[in-house]
Amino acid sequence: MAEDMAAVLAVVLTRAPGAWHMDAPGAAQALLPAVSALRGLADRLAQELAAGSGAVGLEGLIHRRCLVLPAGVAAAGGRHGAGEALRRSSRGGWELIRSATTVTDAGPAWPDGARVIHDLARRATASVRVPGAGIRETASTPAQRLALTAADLRAWAEATGDHNPIHLSPGRARRHGMPVGEDDVVAHGLLLGALSLACVPAAGAVDLRFSGAVPLRPGRAATVTIHADGTLTADGRVVLLRRAVGLGPGGVPQIRPGHSQASQ
Repeated sequence: MAEDMAAVLAVVLTRAPGAWHMDAPGAAQALLPAVSALRGLADRLAQELAAGSGAVGLEGLIHRRCLVLPAGVAAAGGRHGAGEALRRSSRGGWELIRSATTVTDAGPAWPDGARVIHDLARRATASVRVPGAGIRETASTPAQRLALTAADLRAWAEATGDHNPIHLSPGRARRHGMPVGEDDVVAHGLLLGALSLACVPAAGAVDLRFSGAVPLRPGRAATVTIHADGTLTADGRVVLLRRAVGLGPGGVPQIRPGHSQASQ
């Protein structure tokens, strides 16, 4: 799976006009446990749906956060636990889902396994907007611009198994409450995270905060900008922030000030 993910990233990165060093295989390996955990969550949610409904387990869910920690560190810290957990809540018209998973076969980037926390949201009422949308761009320069196409989204879906219709079927994102065009699709959150990591590698843990959508209009590409701290913007808005994760007393993971885990 990591090889397929890297191949998709490589296609996008070849369109970059700049001279930044880009590591598609490294980014794919860094997010491999996150993709594996999301596939497991999709299977679990699908099993809970009514038989014959035809719905997809992840349909309508958007990423709010993805945290990946070395499994040994997470166990030592205690804060993120060691078992499997799925928690649901509601706030402001949205269903909120937190999934915590330990991935033992996490690839060479995570030799001792990884602990993955996914925070996702799905619209529960018809009159609300996506949480976090509208944060204005404040990221620093220099920056690398990348073009994303609908073909890239389809390729990522095949590589990762994330066939959430909001990424593939025109109109589904708008139907699920996202502030996008009637026929738009939106880019996968983990695809955006992988592109950020390919340009600005992480140091160990990965903490991605999603604050907005990247819509693609029919027949048109979307332009995203990756900044030197790993922040990703689109149309003048921040859509992805990176947070650095350090270890405090007793090995408890702590979020450090600043956006990124590495700088270009």
